[in-house]
Amino acid sequence: MNVFGRCLQRTQLKSLCSVKNYVQRRNVQISIVGAASDIGKNVALLLKRNPYITRLHLYDDNNIVKGIGLELEQIPGGPKVASFSGDPFLSAAIRYSNLVLLVSRTPRKLGFSREQMLATNAIPVYKLCKVLSYQNSDAFFAISTNPINSIIPFANLLLKNCNAHNPFKLFGITHIDTTRARAFISNTLNVNPRHLYVPVIGGHSDETIVPLFSNLCPSHYSVGHCEADTLTRLIKKSGTEVLNRKHGSDSSTLAMAWSINEFVQNLIEALYGNYVVVNSYTANPHFGTKFFSGPTKVGPEGVIETCNKTFHMSDYETKLLERAIPIINKDVAEGEAHVSVLESARSCY
Repeated sequence: MNVFGRCLQRTQLKSLCSVKNYVQRRNVQISIVGAASDIGKNVALLLKRNPYITRLHLYDDNNIVKGIGLELEQIPGGPKVASFSGDPFLSAAIRYSNLVLLVSRTPRKLGFSREQMLATNAIPVYKLCKVLSYQNSDAFFAISTNPINSIIPFANLLLKNCNAHNPFKLFGITHIDTTRARAFISNTLNVNPRHLYVPVIGGHSDETIVPLFSNLCPSHYSVGHCEADTLTRLIKKSGTEVLNRKHGSDSSTLAMAWSINEFVQNLIEALYGNYVVVNSYTANPHFGTKFFSGPTKVGPEGVIETCNKTFHMSDYETKLLERAIPIINKDVAEGEAHVSVLESARSCY
């Protein structure tokens, strides 16, 4: 079992109760940008249940976010909730937060290309990066906005241009991929998914997701080549399948919210002083790309160790990864190139 498998097993065996010794030492404030979206509302509700968050700030361009905040304040317990709406209040919404979370803006739609999603979703990312750079550049910054493969390089270069670049605190949330892998493999093996872990590496698109069923933990579980191939195809197409079943009107809002909440819970442990493993798309040169997704070790100051070539992959997984690498490089280049496109367009106004 590789280092990430061992570390993650230890993390999963601990409950959030393990941070009790740190509760009196630190307060945690989290900001959700895009809180009025379907995913944002569900994430906010789940985080309202978390006793280790002191304050929860909700921000959205849509003024309905104030009603969402008021409703959450009527739920007893959990963090204090404050809501903000409109560009002038974005600074106040993210100021002093330990974690700034940007959830999906324009969701995935049938027939909507990744280039269209990048052009649409880059605008709110651009706005947030600019404000974050002078208001709270030391915060963890986690993004769950498609297309992840291009948006993270886009945000990374923007922050670098603003002299607020910290690659150890920028995360592209790809936890949904491991969530789906655990769900599918648990159904196949008929075991509790809480006892399973499947590393998923590569990127976050149908062509770049590479589940490593050969590294299934605990190691006494295993699946054959045919089963691994079927499960891999299911994971790659699961987002599209949800869109089809919802007749193109909605994306995987519930599964995304659940996986983002689990991701945030892990980062809270890191903020309290522990070391955790999360699945994240981060700056990572180990596979011949600038950015790469996989199990990432995180501590209180950010990324400690990124995914590297310690995995023993099957021939099938190796071929999937070889096909994914040039696509990831292309996506990264598109994201970085879009910075100058957007900067040029803004300078014309």
